[in-house]
Amino acid sequence: RIASESLSHYDEAADTYHVSYGPPVPAVTIHDPERGLLVRVEPRSRQVVGFSIPQFKAWHAEHAEDDGHFEIDLPSTWPLGPDEAPADEGGAEA
Repeated sequence: RIASESLSHYDEAADTYHVSYGPPVPAVTIHDPERGLLVRVEPRSRQVVGFSIPQFKAWHAEHAEDDGHFEIDLPSTWPLGPDEAPADEGGAEA
């Protein structure tokens, strides 16, 4: 999955920003407290397939540049167990 092929949507009612790398697929959701995100991971391959940012207005005020731009750096694969570390960093821009 390629971040440049991502689909994004802001749900104003829920104040949540969603990004899917390509068409949505079944995935597990993992809380990433370091970035303040919910990361969606395809469990078999552990490939990151998207993310959501809950309470987006507050998150954006804290993390965005002055021009409103922000970047999310996520690894291409994500650990599913406590003893695993995330793999190489990728990136998504908004």
